[in-house]
Amino acid sequence: MHIDNDYTPGATIKSGCHNLQKTSKSKNVAGRLGTPGARCDAPVDLAQQTLDWIVREWRDKIDFVIWTGDNSRHDWDKKRRRKMKHVLDLNQQATDMMIDAFWPHVPIIPTLGNNDVFPHNQIGGKDQSSELLDFYEELWRAWIPQDQRETFRSGGYFAVNVSPGLRVLSLNSMYFYKKNELVQSCGHAKSPAYQHMQWYKNQLAKARQDKVRVYVIGHVPPSRDYRGTCLDDYLRISLRYADVIMGHFYGHLNMDHFLLYDGQKSRSVLTEEHTTDDDDDDDEEMHVTRNIEKYVDWLHDMYKSLDPLDKQAPPKAQAPILAIQVSPSVLPRFYPTVRIFQYEIDEDDIAQKPYGTLLGYSQYFSNITKWEDDLSPIDYMLEYTTQDAYGMEDLSPASYLELAKRMVKDVDVDGNEIWARYVRNMFVQTENDTFA
Repeated sequence: MHIDNDYTPGATIKSGCHNLQKTSKSKNVAGRLGTPGARCDAPVDLAQQTLDWIVREWRDKIDFVIWTGDNSRHDWDKKRRRKMKHVLDLNQQATDMMIDAFWPHVPIIPTLGNNDVFPHNQIGGKDQSSELLDFYEELWRAWIPQDQRETFRSGGYFAVNVSPGLRVLSLNSMYFYKKNELVQSCGHAKSPAYQHMQWYKNQLAKARQDKVRVYVIGHVPPSRDYRGTCLDDYLRISLRYADVIMGHFYGHLNMDHFLLYDGQKSRSVLTEEHTTDDDDDDDEEMHVTRNIEKYVDWLHDMYKSLDPLDKQAPPKAQAPILAIQVSPSVLPRFYPTVRIFQYEIDEDDIAQKPYGTLLGYSQYFSNITKWEDDLSPIDYMLEYTTQDAYGMEDLSPASYLELAKRMVKDVDVDGNEIWARYVRNMFVQTENDTFA
């Protein structure tokens, strides 16, 4: 959510939307509920009204909430440097808002973001970061099972059952993130990253033994932003347990898209990767079009490089595919968003898809510029569903691969139209000169 208590409507953009202009009458100032495309965080009012809308429209219909991290503001305002107290206080505030909205009616599964730690991007093991880990264990204790609390205090990750046949693994992706200088790679046996990856593998083996399905959540998605050994291990382990994992859910990049990897080509594709990760750096400029064109081209190349599914071959003969969902955010990087997933809950009917299969999602957004002068509670509107926009029958890796191949055909009018729609959705309908 990246909430910011210092956000001031009418403030200058260059101040991080903190300081009112003294003499200039520029119209390029902070909006009441946020400033899409600007280097500013989210006003608390936007986050609160978003939660209020979910409570009104969805709280009695949802089973649990996946909360993928980054609740504190960025450090863009050089005159108001963020300290550890600010990071923790903003996370306390965001957690209180989530509790008021959902708890105890709806379980919440949180995960740490790179702006939820201090210094930015940095978190070590228990010996180095005990104050931080203890704070979050206490803050989120109601949602962390008792038998997982020691694990969380040691590394910031945990497992929780959300139904009798469905388990969520909340990973601490900061241990795999190459900008985190407090841990070594997944190749060092004493590194928190190595220990976390072993825990991940053991949890998936346990899930298979327990005959439960798994959703994996984290903040920074698996990509070249991970250390090489950590990315290799994540892909290898996830592909090995593809029969257990029903979905991977991540955030961080603020853009609505998905990543695809297979067992043969994953690393070769990544050597050509262009990342927008710098957009999240506190010391970097942030623009709607910054690095986006290269990233979109890289995504297109990633999808194109993968072999299509051979529908004639038996399932076990197919190379397993890994689909990583990267969701947009409430932060008005573009327009703020909410995503509602549907999943299979009928485990008795053998004709149905496996229990926990993601059937689709509905993506909602709010054009906050239209609420600038309207003081009534904001509404979110349906942007698209995966069924209507992309014709997806479910969100399995095979369905994502089929969509990817349809979008990147060289000569295909329908595919080009789907790709254009996909890119518009990637930026949540925000006006963008690069992809107008």
